[in-house]
Amino acid sequence: MSEKITVSVAGASGYTGMEAVRILFGHPKVALTRLYGSRSAGSSLASHYKGMDSLVDLTIQSFDELASDESDAIFLGLPHGKSAEVAKMLFDAGYKGRIVDMSSDFRLKDPAAYEKWYGWTHPHPELIKKFTYGLTEWYRNDIRMADHISNPGCFASAIQLGLLPFAKEGLVSSCDVTGITGSSGSGASPSAGTHFSSRYGNVKAYKVYQHQHLGEVIQTLADQMGIGASIDGGSGESADTSVLPEVRFVPVSGPFVRGIWMTIAITLKEETHAGNLLEEEYYNAPLVRLQEGLPELKQVVGSAFTDIGWVQQGRNVVVGVAIDNLLKGAASQAVQNLNLMMDWPEETGLTFPPAIL
Repeated sequence: MSEKITVSVAGASGYTGMEAVRILFGHPKVALTRLYGSRSAGSSLASHYKGMDSLVDLTIQSFDELASDESDAIFLGLPHGKSAEVAKMLFDAGYKGRIVDMSSDFRLKDPAAYEKWYGWTHPHPELIKKFTYGLTEWYRNDIRMADHISNPGCFASAIQLGLLPFAKEGLVSSCDVTGITGSSGSGASPSAGTHFSSRYGNVKAYKVYQHQHLGEVIQTLADQMGIGASIDGGSGESADTSVLPEVRFVPVSGPFVRGIWMTIAITLKEETHAGNLLEEEYYNAPLVRLQEGLPELKQVVGSAFTDIGWVQQGRNVVVGVAIDNLLKGAASQAVQNLNLMMDWPEETGLTFPPAIL
């Protein structure tokens, strides 16, 4: 085995940061070297997650120490808006290693789109072009050539993996998406909407037709359909979204902790065998599993796999997608992208089975 690379994780006490640490700890080609946090600085990771005791023996350092980091790669598991500031600090300090950002801060290539989808002005728009969008199965070649990756959102990953094989071929006449997500998607900081008594035994829709992850879905659709600026181009041009298939998305809070279970109801412009189309797209995707019929959430929770299934009646197709929102929706996709940047098999360190029960 070749010598291991060194990797640091910023935001290690958050959910996505913790999951990145958990995966990287068991990765055969990685040595964890530093962890960073703000309020958690000075504490051990085990003081936040007892299951890490005797496994990850690292003290969480202050973000101020990042400027001296010389790791081969740094993962940013930070709140939206914070990653841009930390990335700026790293670049100003002359950091030459690889960066995988798990926040939304570099996903959209048009700086003006952040105001529309996230309600804030990007603090460092000059850095956006440095980052490559990391939807692994669709941008492998770009990721292999990149040094800085912007990891997709969890809902965006699931929608795109199920929809793009049809949209790329210009087959989508209409599209209605319902995605049910677990409470961990809201992060480690509690709020009224994520409180146990609000989520338990309850199903609630939110941000109907307006979820922020639609911004990156539209951007990727335009890129894959060849009608907008390249997702890696950084030209600042906006796609003519009027010619894209409309994605009507209803996100739903579910009464469980982990996972996204999604249905994508598509009316095709012409009858095409859904299974054949999906097989053609994902035959070489080691972490995508296909099945006829809709997948179950428990078969992917705790794993890096994406399960995609379908039910078809003529031109009407329901595509089902199941992922773990903290893994394929965040940390394991980040590691998948690191693997590609390092020219390793993309599934390295990621073929562990789901929790199932």
